[in-house]
Amino acid sequence: MTYPTGGPMSVIPSADTKTRLDFLRLMMTSREGDRREGILLRQSKGWFQVSGMGHEAVGALALHLREDDWIYPYYRDRGLMLARGLSTYDLALAYFAKRDSSSGGRQMPGHYSSAEHNVVSVCTPTGGGLIPAAGTAWGVQLDGKDSVVIATVGDAAMRQGEFYEAWAFAVQENLPLILIIEDNKYGISTPTEKFMALNIDGILSHDRVRKIDARHFDKVYQEGGEIIRQVRNGGGPVMIWADLDRLSSHTSSDDHRVYRDADDIAAMADRDPIKLLRDDLIREGALTMEAFEALQQEIIESVDADYRRAEVAEDPRPEEYMLHMDGDPVAPTRPP
Repeated sequence: MTYPTGGPMSVIPSADTKTRLDFLRLMMTSREGDRREGILLRQSKGWFQVSGMGHEAVGALALHLREDDWIYPYYRDRGLMLARGLSTYDLALAYFAKRDSSSGGRQMPGHYSSAEHNVVSVCTPTGGGLIPAAGTAWGVQLDGKDSVVIATVGDAAMRQGEFYEAWAFAVQENLPLILIIEDNKYGISTPTEKFMALNIDGILSHDRVRKIDARHFDKVYQEGGEIIRQVRNGGGPVMIWADLDRLSSHTSSDDHRVYRDADDIAAMADRDPIKLLRDDLIREGALTMEAFEALQQEIIESVDADYRRAEVAEDPRPEEYMLHMDGDPVAPTRPP
């Protein structure tokens, strides 16, 4: 299957050196947060951990978003959440299920949300957030706004009914929805190549799909920015096929060394988005290996401090378990 690559118009300039260096730091911070949570889990200081290792460059899309845009993420979007404005401390509070976390301690790790940043909570059943995302895009359209809605899923979730229902409605109404398929080639331990809709001819319209090598920050930044611009200007929904790798096991509940060849796992290290951007910056003279290593140590200490602070934060109060569970009543109105 061949799909168009990149955005529809070459109007988004390349990221400058400072932006690229800042995003390298962000990806390294995301990676270290994943690593720190894995350590804490093995110390019996957590219950579950899901990693976004290898998916970090998808976060470059957030650099083109406005405050009034919306994100419906999935559990590998740690980098995207940091780029949207959440902090490592926010994510640490969520990992420990603390009272001051965005869900008040109700959600699992990796189930990101932020009312401040228009990030709607991850739905545990994969694909479950797509119909609400289409609904939000419809609301934006009915209000006459030019906001965009980004919804992300893994490749295996493309076989869920919610995926097709949401996409059909988005195309029908020409909604400002960007649906991102983060294709890491696996649904837990099952290879997805044979059953993923993007690999089966005739299911999806080619003119609404753009394939991006999402291992490279520069490609996500420029090509993704062009797509966001098109959708914001009324071009209708676009599906981004983000080609990337899952550099870790599915979650802390499995071990990918059981079902992936050692050579396959080793080869992925050369496609690591952090390595690719680091090497580009070194080759261009914007970074040295010594500076990279110093930055890495600084990030290790900073992330560790955030998790230590979050670990001793207040736990949820039993008497507040029903707090925010019911919203204000809404009177039904006929759509225009």
